[in-house]
Amino acid sequence: MTAETMDMNDSEGLLEEGKPVVFEPGELFHGYIIEKRIGEGGLGTIWLGRHHMLDTLFAIKVLDPEIAKEKPEYVKRFVREAKLATRIRHPNLVAVHDAGYDEARGVYFLVMDYVKGDTLRSAIAFGGVQSEKDAVRIILQIADVLAAAQRFGMVHRDLKPENIMLTPEGNAKLLDLGIAKIAGGIDSLKTTAKTVFGTPAYISPEQAADSSAVDTRADIYSLGVILFEMLCGRRPYTGDTAKQVLQQLLDPSPIPDVRTFNDKVSPKLSAVLLLMCAKNRDDRLASPQALIETFGRLGYALPSSGEAEFAPEEDAASEGMVQDLVPDPDTASANGESLTLETQDRDVQEFLQHLRRKRMRKRVVWACAVGCLALLLAALLWRILT
Repeated sequence: MTAETMDMNDSEGLLEEGKPVVFEPGELFHGYIIEKRIGEGGLGTIWLGRHHMLDTLFAIKVLDPEIAKEKPEYVKRFVREAKLATRIRHPNLVAVHDAGYDEARGVYFLVMDYVKGDTLRSAIAFGGVQSEKDAVRIILQIADVLAAAQRFGMVHRDLKPENIMLTPEGNAKLLDLGIAKIAGGIDSLKTTAKTVFGTPAYISPEQAADSSAVDTRADIYSLGVILFEMLCGRRPYTGDTAKQVLQQLLDPSPIPDVRTFNDKVSPKLSAVLLLMCAKNRDDRLASPQALIETFGRLGYALPSSGEAEFAPEEDAASEGMVQDLVPDPDTASANGESLTLETQDRDVQEFLQHLRRKRMRKRVVWACAVGCLALLLAALLWRILT
C-alpha cells in the first residue's frame, strides 16, 4: 500500500475521466485475482489482488501506461521504489514483494503489503490534534524504520503524513521510497547540486537549498514537522504558496514553540521538538537512533513490533527482481533534467493536466469524426431514398 491510497474508495468502474481502466474485477494478473480498485494517485492506481494459491490479499500499484510512455523518468522512480523497499524488511515499513512489466497491458507494477487503515494525513484531518502519547508512538516507529534504513546510508527525503499509514491497531507504516537517496548506492537518482526534492512544508533548510548533500538529519527535521502537526493540527510554517513557506523555512530564527499552539504539550517534548527542527543541522539530533534514545530518557519507550531484517549487501536477488524493468537506468537525469517530482507535486500536476488535455482533444476529434461520418451517411441515405 502506498501514499496514493489516501484517496481510497471502492468504486469498480471507470477511473478519473480520461484515465484508462487497467483491470476488470475477477481477472487474473500475474498470479493475483483482481478484486477491486482501492485507490488512485497522480501517477497510477492501486488495486486489491488476492494471490490465487495463497489466498492472501496484496496491494498492486500500477503505473499509468501513458505516463510511463511519455515520462520514462517516472518509470525510473517507480522501479527505484521497488529496489529500495526490498533492501529492508521492517514491521513498520510497507514491504514490496514483487515487481515487473506486463507487456500485454504495457504497465509497470509493484506488489506490496495490503495495509488496512488510512494515512496519517487523514487521521489529522478528521481526528484533529493527536495526544502526546499517540504522536510520539508514531514518530518512534517511523524513526526505527529510518534507523534501519541508515544501515544503507538511505535518506528518505519525503517524509510527510501522506507517506505514513496507520493500521486499525494504531501502528505506523512508512511507505513510498521513490525519491530516497542512498549514499554511494547502486541506484542513486544521481541528484545534482541545487536540485530540490521533497514537499516544501516538511523539508529541512539544507534540503530546500540542495537535496544532493542531505543526510539522515534532514529526515529528523521532517519528523519534527510531522510531530508538530500532530500536536497542533497545523504545520509550523504555512502560506498560500511554496515560496512563502520556504521563505519562513530559510529564515534563521527557530521554529515556533509548539506550546504556543497547544499548551497541553509538555515542556520536555517541546524541547525535543526544537532539537529535531534546529535550522542548523549540526545543532539537530544526529540520527534516528539518537532520537529514539532521547525519547527513551524522557520515558517514551519504542513500541515493540518486531525486528528489522536486511538483504545482504551483495544480494543479487533484491536487484535482479527488477533489473530488466528499465532498459537504460542511467538516463533518469539525462539532458540535465532534475526529477523534482514531489515539490508540491507541481511538475506532476502540470504533466497530468497536459495529459488530460491531450486525452480530451483526442476524444473531441474522435467525436467530431464520428459526427461527420454520421452526417455523411445520413446524407447518402437521404439521396438514395429520394
